[in-house]
This record gives sequence, C-alpha cells and structure tokens, in this order.
Amino acid sequence: MLREEQIDIRRQRAKAGKFQIENLGKNRVFSDYRITNPDSGGQYTVTVRGFEVGDNACTCPDFKANTLGTCKHVEAVLDQLKDELPAHLQKKKAAVTRPEIYLHYGEQLSLGIHLPPRNSDKLTRLANSYFDENGLWSGKGRYQELTDDVERLPEAVTFFSDALEFVSVEIERSEMLAREQEWLAQLDAGTLDLKLLTVPLYDYQARGALFLACRGRSILGDDMGLGKTVMTLAAIELLARERGVQKVLVVAPSSVKYQWEGEIQKFTGRPVQIIEGGPEDRRDQYTQPTFYRLVNYEQVVRDREAINAWKPDLVVLDEAQRIKNWESKTSKEVKKLRSRYAIVLTGTPLENKLEELYSIVQFVDERRFGPAFHFLHEHRVLDEKGNLKGYRNLDKIRERLAPIFLRRTRGEVLTQLPLRTDNTIFVELAPEQRTPYEEQRITLARLLQKNYLTDLDRKRILASVVNMRTICDSLYLFDRQTRISPKLDEFELLIPEVVGNTSSTADVVDLSPMPHKAVVFSQWETMIFEAARVLDGLGIGYAVLHGGLTGKDRKEAMERFKADPACVVFLSTDAGGTGLNLQAADTVINLELPWNPAVLEQRIARVHRMGQSRPVRVVNFVTRGTIEEKVLRTLSTKQALFAGVFEGDADEIPFGAVNSSGFLDSMRELVDPGAEGTPEITVPGLPTATLPADVTIWHGAAQFVEGMCVALSNPATLSQISPELREQLHVAALRLAQQIKPNSPT
Repeated sequence: MLREEQIDIRRQRAKAGKFQIENLGKNRVFSDYRITNPDSGGQYTVTVRGFEVGDNACTCPDFKANTLGTCKHVEAVLDQLKDELPAHLQKKKAAVTRPEIYLHYGEQLSLGIHLPPRNSDKLTRLANSYFDENGLWSGKGRYQELTDDVERLPEAVTFFSDALEFVSVEIERSEMLAREQEWLAQLDAGTLDLKLLTVPLYDYQARGALFLACRGRSILGDDMGLGKTVMTLAAIELLARERGVQKVLVVAPSSVKYQWEGEIQKFTGRPVQIIEGGPEDRRDQYTQPTFYRLVNYEQVVRDREAINAWKPDLVVLDEAQRIKNWESKTSKEVKKLRSRYAIVLTGTPLENKLEELYSIVQFVDERRFGPAFHFLHEHRVLDEKGNLKGYRNLDKIRERLAPIFLRRTRGEVLTQLPLRTDNTIFVELAPEQRTPYEEQRITLARLLQKNYLTDLDRKRILASVVNMRTICDSLYLFDRQTRISPKLDEFELLIPEVVGNTSSTADVVDLSPMPHKAVVFSQWETMIFEAARVLDGLGIGYAVLHGGLTGKDRKEAMERFKADPACVVFLSTDAGGTGLNLQAADTVINLELPWNPAVLEQRIARVHRMGQSRPVRVVNFVTRGTIEEKVLRTLSTKQALFAGVFEGDADEIPFGAVNSSGFLDSMRELVDPGAEGTPEITVPGLPTATLPADVTIWHGAAQFVEGMCVALSNPATLSQISPELREQLHVAALRLAQQIKPNSPT
C-alpha cells in the first residue's frame, strides 16, 4: 500500500510538471529520452523498455534511491507515449536484440541480464551460473569471475556503465575488506608498520584509519578530541598508496578550513590549496593542480559544477551536521558532489531527529536506509493526529549503519588518549566588525609611529588594544548595541558536541554517551553573559562565576556545577582562573586567548590537574587576520608574549611598560601598520582615505573618553566601584564617544 501511494505521488508530479521530452533514438517508442525541467534546468535520461512499473530506468537521483522502479520523469515520458499510441501497443515490451547486463534498482541493487532469443551455449551457461530464472543476480558467483567469463564469450555483451561501476565498486570493496582484516591482525600482533603520517598513530586511531580507507565511503562519528582529522589524513594516505587517490576535496566550515591546511602540511607535507576570494579568483584557483583542495560549505553551493569538473577522487565532509537538513539548499548541493570515495566526519551524527542521521548517511550511501518514505514509516511513532511521539526499531538502524559507521567514545579509548589535546577554531570577522576594528588598528598604528609617547598616548594605546580584542569577541562588547559575534556562532555549534545531547524532549533519540562538562573562559564579563545567552537558547544548563560574585555565590556556582548533572557548562572570567578545582569538566574552551601564557595555563589547570581521571580537551577561539592570530603565532613560537612586560600572573599590560622598546616593537609587529607615513583607513566597499594631520578639534574629548575606557578596563579600578556605577559610567562614555565619532578620523 505504501509503495502504491508513492508511485501515485510520482504520477501526479509527472502530470503537474511541464517537462520537455526529446527522443534520442530511432525507435519511436522503445528508446532513450532526454527529459528537461525548464524551471530547475535539471536534465536526465529515461530509458523506455515497456509500460509496466520496473520496465524502465532514469538517471535521476530519485529513481536510483526510491526502489519503486519508476519516477516522475519515467511517468512523464510514459504519459506522452500513451497519448500517442493505441492501447494494443501499450502492452508490448522492447525486443531484446543483443545480450545486456544492466543494474536493477530494486529494494537491493543487483545485476540483471537480458538475453536475445538466440545466443551461444556459453552465454546460456553464463546466465544460468550467475543469474536466476528472472534474470537477476543469484549470488552464487563472484563479480570478478563474471567479468572474466563475459570477456571469453564469442558474442559481444553490452555491459551498461552503471552496472560496470557497481561491479567495480563491489570487487574493490571485497578486496579492501580482506586487506582490512590482514592489517587488523598485524595491528593486534604489534607488527603493523604502515608509517602513514609524520607522527605515529594511537591504536584506536590506526583502527579508525583502516576502517575509513577500507570501507570506501564511510562515516566517522567519534567523540570530539579523538583525532578525527588525523585518522582521515592517514586513511587518505593509505588510499593514495593502495588505490591511486590523487585529488582530495575537503569541505569544512569556514572556521576550520585553515586548521585543515595546517594539519595537512604538518602531518603529510602534500600540496594543499584553500579556495577563497571572488568568483574570478576562485575560477582560476580550480584550474591549478593540487592534491588537497579546501572549500567551505557555502562555496559548494556556488562552485559545485567547477568542483565536479575537477573530478575529485575523494570528498571529505567535516562537521557534516551542516547537511543534516535534507531540505536545505546546502544539503542538496553537497549531495550532488561526485567522487568514488567519501569520508564524513561528525561528532554529532544525531542531534535532534532521526531525519538528520538519514540526511547525513544519504551523502555516503543514498540507498543505505532505503527511500525516505519507507524509513520514516518504519521508524517513526505518530499519535492519532500525526504528531511525532518517538522512534522505534533502532536496532535495525544500527545494523544497517555498521558497515559504514564507526563511533568510539572517549571512555572506550580512555587508556590510549594523551593527557591533553589542544585545538584552535578560527573564525572570520563579520563585515560589521571590520570597520570599527580597522579604525582602532589605524589609531594604534599612528601612535606606534611616534618617537615620544605622552601619558595620553599610552592611555590611547591601551584603549585601542582593549577595543581591538573586544571587537574580535563580539561587537556588542564594543558598542553595547550590536550582537554580532562569529565566535559565539561557532560556540553555538560546538557546545552541543562537547557536552553531548542534553535534550529530554520526546522526539529526540540520544545515541551519545553520558554528557561531558566544559569550562568556558573569557577575560570579559560581558562576553561570559553573551555566551550564557547562547546556552539559554540551546536549553543547556550552566553556572556563572565572575569577580562581582560574593564568596557564598561562588561556592554555590561551583557546587552546582559539580553536583548537578544538568549543569554541564561553567562560564567564568579569569576570576575563576586560579584557586578553583573544576575537575568535573573534561573540556576547557577559551573564547579568546589570554596574552600571558601563564594565565592560559592557569585556566587549563582548573581542569587538567592532579586527580583528573580523564584526558582533557582544550579549544581556543582565534579570529583570523587580526591581532589575535598574530598573538597565537607568537605564543606558539616564543612561548611567551612581550617577554619581561607582564608582571605576575595578570593578563594585562602594565601602564609603565608601554614606553619600553620591547613592548613597542612587539606591538608594531602585531599591528603591522605597513609603510611609514600616514596610515590608510581601509573600509570594505569604500575608497581609501587618509588621516588628516590636524586632530586638535576632537583631541580633548578623546582624552576623556579614552581615559575612562582605560579606567573601566582596569581590574583595580573596577574593584572600587559598584556594578551599577560601572554600567552608568560605561553608558556615559559610549554616548560621548558616539557624539565625537562622526567628526573623528578614528
């Protein structure tokens, strides 16, 4: 009944569609037809061999996946033929004039054979050996033996291209599964020495790499922090050796595209290209040779045809939950990418609804779960009004997933994990952030060119540094009006993966382990409260600690985080960076990197300390192309920023240090003002302008505003005024700044 309903739906769509149909052959009925949808531009080929369901074929995705034996394109062609032909001709089938081996798109993909009335004895024996009485694959032989026997036949056999591709994939799958068993046996014996990357793999990582390489198209759903990127790169190296892979496309969110570049260079040394820039730049980039090509999901929507023209051997989807909505344009375009091999990475293959898992699996194997209508009918539980109550038959889902899906939790590989892993998530400035950031950068660059600094100059330097850093976090920290923060957008995507699925709604299936807990740090109290807004929207429980809390409130926040299973995030300023034991967590997230390495280690030490029984993950957010990225590079190369400048453990620049040559040289390097002379103001979309020499008109007002900003950013000052007065002063300073800004060059 369900199948009949779906066939009827496609017949209705065929009648409603305004398709253009062209006969490509000489036979007026049994031929190939090109069918075009003028609205979408979609174009497919329909092969007509009869008028019953299952007689015909179409190259469209729906026909290949729906298992019905028809689609709206087939039905549209049949409708046109039925209008043109008398009834008695509509009962005929295409005559078989030559032997054909084709691919049958039934509930299971299988080979089929069409035999002409007269054929050789060898062909008859071949058909009886490999196919049943209905001409479908019997499963008694092997595909490699079939292809060898076909080549020995006295007559020519037409082996359709999709059938040949199917046979090729099945032969390779059988060979690689056998190789996987050999390699796993060597791994168990301690004799496996593949040397795939510049670093050795942990045992569980080696198993993951073998799984990904040997399954051809697969999903890695490991917990965050287990090294999915490293396992993927190792699997690609193995496929390059064993199967000649030469072109790999990595599709990732913009924030991690550059992280992929760094890890590819670090672990493989292979050529890697990041696609970026405008349409013309990207078009030129696609013509350049490379092994790895990195794009983000938005670029796939714009450049899918150029990507497919490159013909990647393997496509990697990172953070594949980006295609969980099968109706979204991004999801549809990504699923049109073509490659023989595919690796899908996601720490959250199922977040809210079973349909999300179905959508992700579609990219790897569009027939793994069968047609959507059958999958939903089999696994969804609805009430009498058609509302979703829950899901059923989940064991069948796990069984179908097993050949292509690998998931390990941190608990499963606990003894193999390093004690600490550090990751960096890069974000880009939003367009709205760029102008105020550039204004502050230019102000700072001008000041750093001066040979002598007054007290006002030093205050302005400190104020500009603080403003640049806060703008990188969120524009709201700078103007208290505009809630634009790419960091918080990424945080919203990251935190459910970090802590696990905490929802308890009836329509959710939670395949995740027990929730982990995370400590989230920011130097700015306002940023902590902005992160709290994100958690409120996600329904994730949290506790907050900042310098304004009393001792009693601090204790209550800590106790709730430790004892309450629903409280999985601890939001803290650097008031929580020392003296606290937060071992209930196993993840530290830094919304911005403190400039003092000691402060960074103090934050992490709240979680990664003696008595911690689990490996700890550290995630740092860094804004690309800003002072933050340059600080990150300095930290990684020198292990200390502005040596001799910081005093004690404070993450602040002492006022007196601003005159030091070491500080000024470091700041000039970070700001990178460019050529000497008058700095330029660069505003996206506007002509370049230069700073006027005479700035005395607004200089006095700027002194007051910047002095107040410095005072309000000084913890020693803040400790002496109430939060209410602090907020009033901040608002007053902002209002005055807004009055000055229209006439100011910075």
